[in-house]
Amino acid sequence: MQDRLAPQAGWMGQGLWLVLALLACLAVAMLNGRPLFYFDTGGYVVQGTTAMEQLHLIEAPAPAEPAADGSGTAGGKSQGTVDGSRSAAYAVLTGLLVHFASLSGMVGLNAVLTLLSMWLPMRIANRLFAPGLSTAALVAIPVLVAALGSLSFYVAYLMPDIFTPILLLSIATLSVFARDMRAWELSLTMALGALAIVSHLSHIGIAALMVPVALLAGLVLSRRRWWLPVLCVVALVAIGYGERLVQRATARTLAHSEVILKPFLAARIIQDGPGLAYLNRHCPDVAITTCKLHAALQLSDDPYRLTASHILFETTARLGSFQLMTAEDQRAVARAQFRFFLDVLKEAPFSVSYAVLRNTLIQARMFSVTMTLPSPAIIDYVASVPEAAALGILGNGRITGNTGWLAGLTAAQRVLYLLALVIVAGLCLLPGRAPVAVKMLALVLMAGILANAVVCGAVSQPAMRYGARVIWLLPFAATVLVLFSGRRTAR
Repeated sequence: MQDRLAPQAGWMGQGLWLVLALLACLAVAMLNGRPLFYFDTGGYVVQGTTAMEQLHLIEAPAPAEPAADGSGTAGGKSQGTVDGSRSAAYAVLTGLLVHFASLSGMVGLNAVLTLLSMWLPMRIANRLFAPGLSTAALVAIPVLVAALGSLSFYVAYLMPDIFTPILLLSIATLSVFARDMRAWELSLTMALGALAIVSHLSHIGIAALMVPVALLAGLVLSRRRWWLPVLCVVALVAIGYGERLVQRATARTLAHSEVILKPFLAARIIQDGPGLAYLNRHCPDVAITTCKLHAALQLSDDPYRLTASHILFETTARLGSFQLMTAEDQRAVARAQFRFFLDVLKEAPFSVSYAVLRNTLIQARMFSVTMTLPSPAIIDYVASVPEAAALGILGNGRITGNTGWLAGLTAAQRVLYLLALVIVAGLCLLPGRAPVAVKMLALVLMAGILANAVVCGAVSQPAMRYGARVIWLLPFAATVLVLFSGRRTAR
């Protein structure tokens, strides 16, 4: 097999491999004829448009006259705030594409950046352990296998989720190869990681959890400049946090608004039980800000109102709570969510720890691509957002109109992921089957999948979308291990 991977065909052979890899990444987009999207896609379009207006890159429309009855200013709409749950950087990127190119261009950008994030570690591993093999083939073959999983669905998805595996690939590359990288390789990997970490709020938490993984990987491989890999990952975390600071300063300066995170953490711990038990014991208490949310939860006895998604987003009297509160109370509860979590953790550490572990395990088992496929509710919602509807590309395509194929695909992907897990475990445990550095690359990627499950499952809410966005890294890692099996060059 290794003879067939030798770069005998020169640049034409290399180019053919890369074209195959690109086509694999774009497979779902080409089959569907349209990109895939979610509720938040419309939100990013609106937020990106607003950002373009505030940056004076496009002309803002004239302000609408207020309604005679004062509608549009009352109720739970939070005035003078900016939703910090969405990435401002990704919204700006969306706005740039919408107004100066085409939002469909995001699919091509996703494909190129994803391939680049895989090409970098394969280039370095090729140089160190298999200089006679084709780098393009070492990239394309794992991509072709990963595309049998969820990869091409997330390339076609107009959401920042594809940047999660890009972040994990960047962190894995830095953790394993930072000391052997050329200056431009290190700079390009850091740039990819920086773009990825600012594209979604969850990425900061994932990268923070990967800091000790990078430290351990660096120490296991070599004591030479052991600090460099972990320093690079810490720098990515700092970039992510810095983007949040810039967003707050920009919101204050340009929009005279405060950046507020929706109380995801409070809603999660209430649904899990410890948070609700804490509130039941202590409320009403004016000293506990989250008691305001507890009072809103008493407006109905429907048990579904206690789920995190209903707490955060529902607006009906039967299921709503947070959205029915006054704007000032919403801000207060959102600001207090971290203090509330710590108070609950202090009072019930075992219950909170059990909930975190349970949600992590639930999230780790979720892999279906179902949430990348726009449902009728998503299509109707996006159609109600004028800025998004005007694009004319956010609707059903050739494969999303009828999803009878999804059950069969999910079953096949389950087999693929289980087989990949067995291969990764076997080749990493068997001595001498692959270079230690390549094994470590696979193990860091596995740790990244787990970190994604911790952050998304325990802090937000277990969802297929969060699991499927990274699970294709499993067959990718397994294929890389197979390709380098027998290459026993010492690290």
